[in-house]
Amino acid sequence: MRDFCRRFRGGVKTPDGAAHRPSGLAVGPDGALYVSEDIRGRIYRIVYKGGSSGGAAAVTPCPSASASAGEVVETPAKPPEGTNANAGAAATGNLPVPEGATRAMVALGDRIYHGQAGGVACAGCHGANATGSPLGPNLTAQKWLWSDGSYAGILKTIREGVAHPKEYRSPMPPMGGAQLTPDQLSALAAYVWALSH
Repeated sequence: MRDFCRRFRGGVKTPDGAAHRPSGLAVGPDGALYVSEDIRGRIYRIVYKGGSSGGAAAVTPCPSASASAGEVVETPAKPPEGTNANAGAAATGNLPVPEGATRAMVALGDRIYHGQAGGVACAGCHGANATGSPLGPNLTAQKWLWSDGSYAGILKTIREGVAHPKEYRSPMPPMGGAQLTPDQLSALAAYVWALSH
């Protein structure tokens, strides 16, 4: 297998700064690859254009269905933007804590926000540093589109989602599209509140 679109994201390795974000892949009946991307809302059709002088000769066909695949090397999967095991962890200890929450809730909210717990990764739309992207608003700017910025207001917005965004093209599903527990939901709201205060 040959890696042929390694630089699709551009020079920036974070989801909020990527030039393109491949989000879907399909194979057409003619063998073309179709790649959708959600920064510019495009679908790319990728076709093989082999040359007549050696293009086909460079391909090694599989000898048979029962032939050995050769040595199999397992490599742990990593996200396309790279591994960041401590995403946001250094700043969490300095964040304020909303009334009715705890520092442990803010820390859990940080893990949920960065996709390390809860099955949702808010950073994909709001950016790894929560400073926004073309898909979601900046959560650190104290500009609130759907609430007054209070802990209760943020909690309600996350719980209900945003079906029809005012300034962004991507809706936010309720609870970011995950099945958050009430404790996880409260923790995420506490973290988002802390980011903006």
